[in-house]
Amino acid sequence: MNNTVETWLWIGTVGMLLGAVLLYFPLLSNQSEREEGDLVSHFYVPLIAFTLYLVMALGAGALTTSVGRVFYFARYIDWSFTTPLLLWSLVSSGLHGTNVRRPALLWGLLGADVYMIVTGFLAALTDNPTVKWTFFICSCFSFLAIYGLIFGPFKKLTATGPNGADFVKKATVLSLVWLAYPVVFLVGQEGLRLWSPGADAVCFTILDLVAKVAYGLWAVSLAKKSAGALESGFGAMPTAVR
Repeated sequence: MNNTVETWLWIGTVGMLLGAVLLYFPLLSNQSEREEGDLVSHFYVPLIAFTLYLVMALGAGALTTSVGRVFYFARYIDWSFTTPLLLWSLVSSGLHGTNVRRPALLWGLLGADVYMIVTGFLAALTDNPTVKWTFFICSCFSFLAIYGLIFGPFKKLTATGPNGADFVKKATVLSLVWLAYPVVFLVGQEGLRLWSPGADAVCFTILDLVAKVAYGLWAVSLAKKSAGALESGFGAMPTAVR
């Protein structure tokens, strides 16, 4: 394993573990239903990522393709669990207090996300250019569908509740961070191979830490502020998405 790759995989492992610990203690002392969903989902996101980063850092979770490229498929296992959790938390917290129930729309969002990850995995797995770029385009279209659902119907639905502003803030930040992933894929080892495996490891690790740890801590802090405002102004409200 490349020394730079190994170093950054261990940085990711430690960073995800630290993030899970930082999100675990607020969960123990939580007394607000509004915060509960955010805390639980954002705790499991870095915990799952820690497990998969540990697998990769220990030398597993990867395979060598026909052209000698090392493909870390464990990343896609991570993303297939953590990205749906992030989307569920985003929508659930946004709809809290609206009395809106749109489970089909939520499942459609999560389905588009899983499809995006699966087609991205197929694109990264192969070295056949036709197959690779066909599935990459499929994954990008699904990515756009996710953006359309978030900033279309879900933005309108959350605007009727007390957390609409927070939803827009979180959706914007998460969308901007996620936008960097296909760019790294495109120019990195899984795409055009314009830079080294070490550069791939640096970029993916930093993006993962931002999307899973930094974003999670920030989202939980927003939930805490919103919960305090709701308790002082409106009292307890039911969870919108179950």
